[in-house]
Amino acid sequence: MSTQDERYAQVLRERAAAVVPAVEVDVDRVVPRARRRRAVVRGGFTAGTLALVLGVGSLAGSALGGAAPQPIPPAGTSGAEPPAASEPVAPSVPTRRPTVPGVAVIAADGTVTGVPGDPWDGDAKYWYQLTEASYPAWQDGVLMPPETQRGESWRSRERPGLLVSDGDLEAAMGTGPSVVLGTWVVAGQRHEMLTDPTVLPTDGDELAQVVRDSLEEGRGAGTDDDKVYEVVRTALREGGLWAEDLRSALWAVAASLPGAEVGQGEDGLGRAGEVLRYRDSAGELHQLVRDASGLLLEDSSPEEGSYTRYLEQRPVDDVPVEPTVETTGCFDWATC
Repeated sequence: MSTQDERYAQVLRERAAAVVPAVEVDVDRVVPRARRRRAVVRGGFTAGTLALVLGVGSLAGSALGGAAPQPIPPAGTSGAEPPAASEPVAPSVPTRRPTVPGVAVIAADGTVTGVPGDPWDGDAKYWYQLTEASYPAWQDGVLMPPETQRGESWRSRERPGLLVSDGDLEAAMGTGPSVVLGTWVVAGQRHEMLTDPTVLPTDGDELAQVVRDSLEEGRGAGTDDDKVYEVVRTALREGGLWAEDLRSALWAVAASLPGAEVGQGEDGLGRAGEVLRYRDSAGELHQLVRDASGLLLEDSSPEEGSYTRYLEQRPVDDVPVEPTVETTGCFDWATC
């Protein structure tokens, strides 16, 4: 077993120990399935991930605007290292009732009421994403050829969803409703596990201040600017689960970071879009490409050679198999 597998198995042991009595982990069985799960997560995003990122960011500068952006040359085959596996997803029912217009109520079957539902037009039940992710692979300290994997997700704020890696429906995993937006501080009021997106401002400058105020000491890596960028890219990877005005405000927050460059260009597939580039405090170049509606086309780290590309994303009515709690690792939908 590789060093990377050993490290990942150790993470699994630590996570299990936090919620259940100590048990032995059968690495030979756990690691292959964990790899499949990570492949899906690389192409998507969980509410738990954003909850971890919020609390580690800040930002500076003005919102996107002013002079028209100048063209940025195509990045070619580039990509950003997708986010690492997050801690177990926190319960979807707020532990402290925030003073906001709505609080989510999750029924036994996973359906959600009490807060605004899915933001897209029409009656489609899920936001579907098909992604392709390529990233450097290390084995026993040796850089291997990049791994390329496809992930599919069917997500909703109103009901449980589904994750599928490389088309393997037998290994499909359920996921809880995508209703928790993280912990946010708005106008001095802390909202634990916010479930009502209308609380968040849709003005770039105002949202930038909210992100800054929502940071928590000791979480995340890099400078505050780096952490703000991570908040934005993590949220934007959710696609249509965020309304278009919020997607626009999030983009403006990233565009306001010192040193960020915004212009017209294309992704690694030659699709035209608006390109945002940001070099973090460690010197790594990050790039986002979005379409006219604010949906990401690509999230990449050009110099590293890793990327996640969004090949398809749209509202859909059906899932190929019904999500079940048993495939999530959760006790029930309300804690998933």
